[in-house]
Amino acid sequence: MNIGMKKTGGILFAAVFLFTLAGTNAAAGGQQAKDSGTKLDEITIQLKWLPQAQFMGYYVAAAKGYYEAEGLKVNIVPGGGDITETAAVYSGQVDVGVTWVANLIVARANGLDLIDVAQTYQRSGLVLVAKKESGVASGKDITNATKVGNWMGGNEYEIKALFSVLPGVDDNKSLIQQGFDMNDFDNGNITAASAMTYNELGLVVNSYEGALGYGDKVNVIDMNTEGVAMLEDCMFVKESWAKANKDKLVRFIRASLKGWKDACANTNEAAEIVFRAGSSVSQPHQQYMAQEVAKLVTIDTKGATVPLTNLGGFDVSALESTLTKTKSYAGLTDSSKNTVLQGLTVNQIYDPSYWEEAVK
Repeated sequence: MNIGMKKTGGILFAAVFLFTLAGTNAAAGGQQAKDSGTKLDEITIQLKWLPQAQFMGYYVAAAKGYYEAEGLKVNIVPGGGDITETAAVYSGQVDVGVTWVANLIVARANGLDLIDVAQTYQRSGLVLVAKKESGVASGKDITNATKVGNWMGGNEYEIKALFSVLPGVDDNKSLIQQGFDMNDFDNGNITAASAMTYNELGLVVNSYEGALGYGDKVNVIDMNTEGVAMLEDCMFVKESWAKANKDKLVRFIRASLKGWKDACANTNEAAEIVFRAGSSVSQPHQQYMAQEVAKLVTIDTKGATVPLTNLGGFDVSALESTLTKTKSYAGLTDSSKNTVLQGLTVNQIYDPSYWEEAVK
């Protein structure tokens, strides 16, 4: 994989995978319907990005027949390009989506009745990575002269939260636009680059094809350690759809959690399943990604282990912290929408009842 092409190289894979999955599910569903005389209920899930281990639980659930066992035919739609998962769910193009909690909150402020129904990621995967020679080893080493990169578009809230606790640091001076690769970090245009533990960080430190091979020559600034973590990947739906399709949603969550449990217990198997499904990244990177994603699913923001029986559950204090930071840093320019945002309570952004029913 060419690191400079990370965000575009997988589009063809994504298109091929969607076609393949639909055909495979149709065949499996048709056979089951033929054998049992029962028609499978169809659900479509919109991912936030291309096929990769970030979403391994859903691919594992599909590959192992957990959805079919719950009477479901599930179509997994990769993200990327111009696809916005919140808009796709709200418009009814798909039933379920995967997004960061902050994105869901902003969508809610914009009038979309979306709700978090299972919190798959229990801690933040966002870090800043800096070369050791830069002298930037932790948040306190960042100054207005430090070139800190981020992709923006709602991904920068944790970075702004970090700046807010650093005396004298102004995000208007230090924070700059980062591309969807690590080239600017490599060539020195960015001192501290944003990276996801399961993706860009691996491309920086590892030595497989397409990676930069920095190894231990970099420092990593973890948002969880810095105390500014926000929750990321969750399963979300349109609230009105959930109420009208409770049984189907509960079955989907139950099967998906089985997939996530298996994926976290056997990351090599999960990586292979995603790779065969049409991975947008190389096999070695997929294996690295699966190992790191498992940590985000099974360890919370405080570093405590999440029991496998509680995967997808809700840490209300972490949700509240994410909501507070979103209110502070979303920067909605429409005053009426910002008023809605500031008035949101944590109970308006999640509903644990579907998850609770699924894990009984």
